[in-house]
Amino acid sequence: MDFSSSVVWPGNAKTVPKGWDFSYGEKALKIGVPTTAAFKEFVRVNYNHTDRPHVSGYSISVFEAVVSNLPYFLPYDFIPFNGSYDDLLKKVYTKEFDGAAGDFGIFADRFKYVDFSEPYLENAAVMIVKVKPLKWTKLWIFMKAFTAKMWLIMLSMHVFVSSSIWLIERKHNDALKGIGNMLWFSVSVIFYVHREPVKNGLARMVLGPWLFAILIITASFTASLSSMMTISRSQPWFLDIETLKLKNATVGCNKNSVMVRFLTQVLLIPQEKIKQIPSVDMFPDALEKGEIQAAFFSGAHAKVFLAKHCKLYTKATIFKLVGMGFAFPKGSPLTVDISASIAELIERREMPDLESTLLSTFNCSLNDNDPDGSALGPEPFAGLFLIAGSIALGALVFTVGRLILLNLGWIKQNPTKPKSHFPI
Repeated sequence: MDFSSSVVWPGNAKTVPKGWDFSYGEKALKIGVPTTAAFKEFVRVNYNHTDRPHVSGYSISVFEAVVSNLPYFLPYDFIPFNGSYDDLLKKVYTKEFDGAAGDFGIFADRFKYVDFSEPYLENAAVMIVKVKPLKWTKLWIFMKAFTAKMWLIMLSMHVFVSSSIWLIERKHNDALKGIGNMLWFSVSVIFYVHREPVKNGLARMVLGPWLFAILIITASFTASLSSMMTISRSQPWFLDIETLKLKNATVGCNKNSVMVRFLTQVLLIPQEKIKQIPSVDMFPDALEKGEIQAAFFSGAHAKVFLAKHCKLYTKATIFKLVGMGFAFPKGSPLTVDISASIAELIERREMPDLESTLLSTFNCSLNDNDPDGSALGPEPFAGLFLIAGSIALGALVFTVGRLILLNLGWIKQNPTKPKSHFPI
């Protein structure tokens, strides 16, 4: 009997089946999706007056991209499930569903029921609190327009250029003789109010590029300061979880969320101090009325919440968690294939991006709560510093070298000619 020809397996497959029939079966897998997602941006189920539901959201887009990247065709249908996330995972455990797609946080106790894919999104438990305006910081807000490094470099450059001009001019210009005149000249140059004439041609060559640099830096400083004046100076009402415990404060989280177990079992917050809020839209009202002093969300959910309410609330404490993944029955080979597909998409930078696909629709960025984020560093002005510094350094070397040669008697100044204001 000749076995040289290729074997065709059931489903017209040319490769050996893996033992589970999901890869090549004609029957679509039943993938459960939660209808009770607190953040509809991740999972949204609409019926649109039809029998077939329309499922969308960031987590659904990721799942579709991951399945499309598999090396085989995988038919599936999304089946809405109206219940808690834990109840849906238990349905996967009993194999009423072949898997579950959504914003499922990967927690240790959930592995009793399902296997999780590799995380497609980083996760954390984030404590969000109200911001407290700090009016006194406006006294020094102008210092935040530039970074500390920028202030240091700019001051050093200005002292260096001014000193170079003073050294060149001091023997030819009575208005710039003495340390006091040099210091006043350094200050007045910044505001273009200097009245001392710069007579030496070499000194003018040093001063010109630096005046242009001051013009650009001053304009940038004005723009940066104007931008920062519109951002609220604030700090969190509560900085950490220990402060909340000492204050015997009440905290809030999504109703029927795994965050309840995290708060009670990990952070050891008493059950009576945890308020489960049924809708994410009710959190701002609860925080403003003082019903809760802090809200706890998963990392991705916190990003969405802060993007919507960035002027009123801020992150106080972050507890690192494993991530968000998709769930499959215990021992399912599909878990490995989905994980490999997720890793490939991440490596190829083809994973749908949370920031661009979801958060870009909101009115403010996640960095609006960071007042130092808009401070300008020296990088945009590196070219100006390099040009002005090089010219000043060259002029300084020339002047010092000439003075040394004069003192050594290697060169002599012609006494019959008046001292030139332009020795170069």
